Amino acid sequence: MKKKFSILLFMAVSFMTTYAQSEKDKYDVINTYMSLLIKDTTKTIVVVKEKISPNTVIKLFTGGAEANFVYSKKNVVEDPDFGIQKPLFKWSDVNKMRNKYRDDANDGKYGFAKNANWSSKDFNLKNIYFEIFDSIMIKKEKALPIYKYKTLLIALSDPMYYRNRKYLVIGIAIQSTSPLINLNYYVIVMKKNKNKWEVVQKGEKYWVE
Repeated sequence: MKKKFSILLFMAVSFMTTYAQSEKDKYDVINTYMSLLIKDTTKTIVVVKEKISPNTVIKLFTGGAEANFVYSKKNVVEDPDFGIQKPLFKWSDVNKMRNKYRDDANDGKYGFAKNANWSSKDFNLKNIYFEIFDSIMIKKEKALPIYKYKTLLIALSDPMYYRNRKYLVIGIAIQSTSPLINLNYYVIVMKKNKNKWEVVQKGEKYWVE
């Protein structure tokens, strides 16, 4: 009984440690990339409240070729022309990421998650205005003034581990608020080097507006 308790305790501690490290990695990687995007931290930026869905990130990562791989009986598909490229791109690793993170039930409108939102506690930056994407779209369609001054509008996904936790993948959409046309979607892969997260590859969107 004592041995069994020790094993269970060890497993619980290991799980908690791994979870805590995962949350720290996600927080660090998001804020590291935000620091690359935002040069003037005194100016308020706009962040879409909803997170980009993991399904959208996987589509960006695979350059839209994910469905071809999933429905291929032999799982043999050409590598994508867009998204992340070789040698970082590998279908077997992509499929593992897909199986872990794909969430059809939580996939909402415009490629955003239904039930996953950002809050101020997720960011080091303090000058952030959060707005739901539907509200932004209504303003755009009615040609209403969106914000008092020109700033950045940014949408982000939760970071997702790739290739045995060696990398973190983030979906990004960004553009200036004046004029507000279409968000520029892309995906980045980051890796920790000497305790610092660095962008190792960027994949552009595969569709044309």
